[in-house]
Amino acid sequence: MQDTVGDPQVEEMMERIGGILESHPAAVYLPCYYRVDPPRIFLARDAVRVLTKGPEVPKYGIEYFDLAGRGYIEVESGSYYLAYEFLPGRAFEMELAGVMLEKRLPEDGLTEEVTALRDCLGIYDLVPLLEIRKLADDGEGPPVTLRIRKLDPDVDVPAYAHPGDAGLDICSAEDVTMEPGERALVSTGFAMALPEGYAAFVQPRSGLAARSGISIVNTPGLIDCHYRGEVKVILVNLGREPFRVSRGDRIAQMVIQKVESVRVAVVDELDDTSRGEGGFGSTGL
Repeated sequence: MQDTVGDPQVEEMMERIGGILESHPAAVYLPCYYRVDPPRIFLARDAVRVLTKGPEVPKYGIEYFDLAGRGYIEVESGSYYLAYEFLPGRAFEMELAGVMLEKRLPEDGLTEEVTALRDCLGIYDLVPLLEIRKLADDGEGPPVTLRIRKLDPDVDVPAYAHPGDAGLDICSAEDVTMEPGERALVSTGFAMALPEGYAAFVQPRSGLAARSGISIVNTPGLIDCHYRGEVKVILVNLGREPFRVSRGDRIAQMVIQKVESVRVAVVDELDDTSRGEGGFGSTGL
């Protein structure tokens, strides 16, 4: 690795990277704004790889890192399993999908690339990469893995009642009684990690709605892939009688769906359509 005298921060970063590379395949670069986006930059001695959300230059927090301008080329795309050590002895695992870009480095070229990353994205930390591998794309088996952490050992985790069901049944982790018109925030006893690019939508159970008028205030409740807290359901009693939820009762269903990210562009005009500005009731009752 080339001389870094004159930039103490880069010098310290290169020492950290060198230590990591002695026993791990790569170092994971965590930008200042990494909490808004999963780790996607991997540093090896002779190459840097970046897993992007698409073929365009990714956005980290508030800054762009010009991959195309710095000579990165696409090497493959798909879904990847990633494991890295954020804290000593504690592995973080996730599944990410995207396009893998790579820049091969000349001898001692890593310092220049690390400096460019630091100058553009800032630096939060450098951690060891434990494993990254492309997942099989053969269409066999479930397409995604939903990782569940049980917070209450005696409450069932979300599960499909029948093969082919769209929604996973969610159970209550507490006893609650709701008077007519009353709402309650009900614990479920689990937390989860959705794969990158997916979201969960919590919806009412049709049986409870039909029999007792039990619904969800914010239906569907949206859970983003980066949320790691306990999943809770905001039930509301729209019926005429008090309703009791018992611990272990199925209270909602959760649908896991792939979602797309968009880039917002402000324009002066929108294209015309047959509907135009017709809003509520414009097509009749």
